[in-house]
Amino acid sequence: MRLAVLLLMLFAVPSWAEKPLRIAVAANFKPTLENISRQFQDNTGIEVALSSASTGVLATQIEHGAPFDLFFAADREAPLNIMAKQKSQHGNAFCYALGSLALVGGRGSLSALAQPDLSVAIANPATAPYGRAAMEVLARPEFEAGKTRKLVRGTNTTQAYAFWHTGAVDLALLPQSIAPAAATPIPQEWHQPIAQYAISLEHSSKVDAYLNWIRSDTVRAQITAAGYQPCP
Repeated sequence: MRLAVLLLMLFAVPSWAEKPLRIAVAANFKPTLENISRQFQDNTGIEVALSSASTGVLATQIEHGAPFDLFFAADREAPLNIMAKQKSQHGNAFCYALGSLALVGGRGSLSALAQPDLSVAIANPATAPYGRAAMEVLARPEFEAGKTRKLVRGTNTTQAYAFWHTGAVDLALLPQSIAPAAATPIPQEWHQPIAQYAISLEHSSKVDAYLNWIRSDTVRAQITAAGYQPCP
């Protein structure tokens, strides 16, 4: 009798308990999503596993069959391209945050970007939307004098931050969300909008539960508090 009860209990465990919710997240948003996912897991019992890299790297992994349930990118293009290439679409891409850049180093003055003797770290513009935005900022006429500077490209925003934090470079252009409080904000009109989009790659009850949590007022307030602007 005891064995029968135990088997019944085991088979009664929800199917989502068998494996975690697998989420690919752009490096800039990982710290914020870790906090959000921790609360979600505490509230629902659904385990969440995050994998982080630059948007371009994650998109390539997904296109080659990486088994993710959700993808939180740092741009709009990557999720839309995945939707176009996938034979079956599980959900529409949606905006979850607007990102912004900040300068660390330079004693609080953006004019430091015009000094050729100050090295600058950015995320790789080939794979990271924040890196592309940083290149737009550096190309502005007022920073022309600094064009011979040493420019160091991190594989993602987290590595760009590490280059500055360890003293390997003098300055860094980083997402506001991971920059220190003393960082100098970059005017948003200095680069193309960094609209960050997400997409569901699989359909399941736990994916639906997570999306409902992400879209809740509680979570949207947390995303804003982390240094992002709300989507229009």
